[in-house]
Amino acid sequence: MKKLNIAVIGFGRSGCDIHGAFLRTADNDICNVKYVVEADPSRAAAAREIFGCETLSDYRELFAHRDELDFVTNASYSDLHYPITKDLMEHGFNVLCEKPLCKTPEMVQDLIDTAKANNVIFTIFHQYKFNDYFIQMKRLLQAGVIGDVKLVRACQNSFARRYDWQTLLYRDAGTMRNNAAHSIEQIMDLAESDELPKITSHMDIWNSVGDAEDYMFCRMHYSNGTIYEMEVNPSDAYAGEQPLFKIFGTKGTMKVYNAKIVYKYYVDEEVPTPVLEHKSIHKEDGSPAYCNNQLVWHEEEVALKADVWNAFGMCTNRFYHAWYDTLVGGAELFMKPEHIKAQIAIFREIEKQNPLIYKYEKPEDLI
Repeated sequence: MKKLNIAVIGFGRSGCDIHGAFLRTADNDICNVKYVVEADPSRAAAAREIFGCETLSDYRELFAHRDELDFVTNASYSDLHYPITKDLMEHGFNVLCEKPLCKTPEMVQDLIDTAKANNVIFTIFHQYKFNDYFIQMKRLLQAGVIGDVKLVRACQNSFARRYDWQTLLYRDAGTMRNNAAHSIEQIMDLAESDELPKITSHMDIWNSVGDAEDYMFCRMHYSNGTIYEMEVNPSDAYAGEQPLFKIFGTKGTMKVYNAKIVYKYYVDEEVPTPVLEHKSIHKEDGSPAYCNNQLVWHEEEVALKADVWNAFGMCTNRFYHAWYDTLVGGAELFMKPEHIKAQIAIFREIEKQNPLIYKYEKPEDLI
């Protein structure tokens, strides 16, 4: 299998612990890391030790190596994703950019136009749709195991008191673009729609130190009639007991966890068909009665792979292989910029309902 030569911009949590978690393993049979761009000397030294690559302090140094590279992974700070991706494409590079891509749908369109003008391809790193729990959940729902889906609740709870750059608005940070983006992406996939749904939302700062939100709730109504809710709650000391998804259907309920899916349902043939009564119902002795279908419940469990939630490894592996298939084999792009444009339109609507209040300015000595 042909290996692609790549560069990684940024060797922090994303570049090292997420992308690097795949790129440095034996499972990586498709990419050769030739350059890592990292201004921090200790991180640059770690990159050289891990990959045996050359390190650069400024991404613009890559321009001299254009002919050596098949694509660049942009894992810089969130506020730099848009300008660096645009600059790279204007210099002829294919780009895999970390999320969030940018602030507005108009900026996404600008990147789409830039890619076309320079005959390059770019994609956005959303790996959670490659997670086994999501793949198996979709399979079961499409099979109708709990009937017609009426309500989907997604949950990303924890107890967190963050104080890093991911709490700063000038970095394009906050829980919506950093955490909730995964759930919103999965909801869009379940809804099979890029439409802008009707949205009710709330964002607030509960525990974090910066000026970006760490709590978010959002309810989305799509034209398919299903209600989708998602919450990121930083004050849940019982977060480990919460399912990632709880889904309500006309014939049962499903709970989705990292390592298993459980669902409870009834079968039409095993229960009587309710007959509408236009007057009060009662028991044989004349006492009041209540609606009771005497349902025969079935419960099933689907065990998932032990490392199913390893988004830093398995899901990244699958995403990179899909990206490889596009670049080498001409396969359809898995994560299309036009789709992310629709996602960012949802972000903007939520921000309109919850205006952002910037308290901090970016220091001049920061990149």
